[in-house]
Amino acid sequence: MFGNTKASTPKIQKNTALVLQDFEPSMEDRIFIAKYVVGKLNTEDLVQFADQKLTDGVYSEHLLNIMDDGPEHWNPVSEYFESFVEEKGYAVPSFEQAVWVLLRYHILLISQGNVSPSKQFRQLLDDIESFDLHKGIKKYVGDNIGIENMYGWYHSDCSTIEETDSGIFNESLDWVEKFKNEH
Repeated sequence: MFGNTKASTPKIQKNTALVLQDFEPSMEDRIFIAKYVVGKLNTEDLVQFADQKLTDGVYSEHLLNIMDDGPEHWNPVSEYFESFVEEKGYAVPSFEQAVWVLLRYHILLISQGNVSPSKQFRQLLDDIESFDLHKGIKKYVGDNIGIENMYGWYHSDCSTIEETDSGIFNESLDWVEKFKNEH
């Protein structure tokens, strides 16, 4: 989904010895792009992204245009952002692909055991709030993307926070195993 579809371009070196970097999206960039697609970002976020990429030595007229337009104009800024991503050889994911990027990111974090499972799951639900957890379900809310058990633990009002966190953590391990080769 984010694989480089263009041949890598050589690094350009200017007389000032500033080396401009190719854009190779990190996991952080992929999460940022996914959040853009699902509607979690605003123009301020896009301007900050452009500023950071330019500071990091990634050059693009589209990034400069984002900086020029500033955060007051969503349409041109979002078009420049999408053009930048595509210019660098990466497709802007579909809404569903973006949801799966965010699912994988948050659930992998939970499964690694270094975050509060309930807090991270809450962040996941916030990030995918525009996704319909009821559409196409077989039996339970969230079963259309495999999070029905984590969702159930998260909304359990008969469990302690420790039980809830343990349940979400264990279900995250199952989810990772079940969906490791999908999306």
